[in-house]
Amino acid sequence: MTELPRGAIDVRQVSKDYRLGEPRSIFSWRVLPALLRRPDSGQTLRALDRISFSIAPGETVGLIGPNGTGKSTLLRILTGITAPSEGEVRHGGRIAGVLDLGSGFYEELTAWDNALLNAQLLGMTREEAEAGMESIFDFAELRDFRHAPMGQFSFGMRLRLAFSIAMALEPDVLLLDEVMGVGDLQFQRRSAARIRELAERGVTLLVVSHHLSDLTRVCQRGLLLHGGRLAHDGPIQETIDAYLRQSREPTGGTVGGRGADAALRGIRGEASGPEWPAVEIVGVDVLGESGRVQREFRPGESVIFQLRFRTAGPLDRPVLGFGVYREDGLYVAQISTETSGHHTGVCDGETKVRFQWDCPFASGGYRVSALVHDPSGRVILAQAHSAAGFEILPRPGFDSAVVRVEGRWEVG
Repeated sequence: MTELPRGAIDVRQVSKDYRLGEPRSIFSWRVLPALLRRPDSGQTLRALDRISFSIAPGETVGLIGPNGTGKSTLLRILTGITAPSEGEVRHGGRIAGVLDLGSGFYEELTAWDNALLNAQLLGMTREEAEAGMESIFDFAELRDFRHAPMGQFSFGMRLRLAFSIAMALEPDVLLLDEVMGVGDLQFQRRSAARIRELAERGVTLLVVSHHLSDLTRVCQRGLLLHGGRLAHDGPIQETIDAYLRQSREPTGGTVGGRGADAALRGIRGEASGPEWPAVEIVGVDVLGESGRVQREFRPGESVIFQLRFRTAGPLDRPVLGFGVYREDGLYVAQISTETSGHHTGVCDGETKVRFQWDCPFASGGYRVSALVHDPSGRVILAQAHSAAGFEILPRPGFDSAVVRVEGRWEVG
């Protein structure tokens, strides 16, 4: 069998079964009650069911899905903490996983000693750990507390230190389980920037997070797990869309079969009807009133979405649209020429479209997707998921709801 290149991951038909009531380790005092009980009924729980995928070196992949669907189990298998019941897992180069943030701290030891110990447990040599101590505490903004006992640390301080230790690793593959969203807003931004820096240096990332907006900023690709199976594998925003659609289904949908296809039909489009020319989205931008690219806006300020696309031939009356997602993945706005009653006419070659509106959203980060449909609005000819972003700045009195509603009051 050929050796994988550094940073590559290959998962083939992996399943994991847990025997209900079975102790996970025979070296724990907690095993004694289990040994004294009557034999169990032989029931098993299948946490993962024939999972297969490959990740190329340097890819950044988000792993999403409901709680209890096997995400953490998959990461534990990849790091070698637990073995698969069936199938095979291979990776090239050095792999490190941050799976239980802050769980390995000892109250009696100082923060410095805890950081030194945890860095080595995560895979660093002692020399590497000692060399990185100062930068770890600088990143966590805890330099003044480095010799304080861990028992004096608040929960937030512990999480910041644990995250900073994880970010000091230099592996070929880094697995992160729910480590994004740690700390206050400023620390979250620096953390996201650090993760992006690792990705730009070619570190392969597999990230589990319920902060969907963080995944869109860091990851290019997404894997959706549901019921222990791989329900979708594609661009990150497309995978998030599938997850949100699936979450809205009353029964939770069907995984890996017709239900999954139906959930994605509105995203991929169905190739039917006449032959349309090839369409390519050239760019998506968020502009201010000046017509220049702008990233920050005040509540109620005018925002312009710009879409540039190119057609290989005449395209009559395409339906053009934008989708806006809040930073937690909530789909907050849908904008299209069809719903606005605007007829686009014939587009041939490169076309630029702008939509201007007074944004009513509360403060926070937002992502913008763009789509080009056929004249019926049912067939997607081109799409750009999470192609641009903007931020609404905080303003007192405007942050208690999703949108700010303008209207006219009458009293009397």
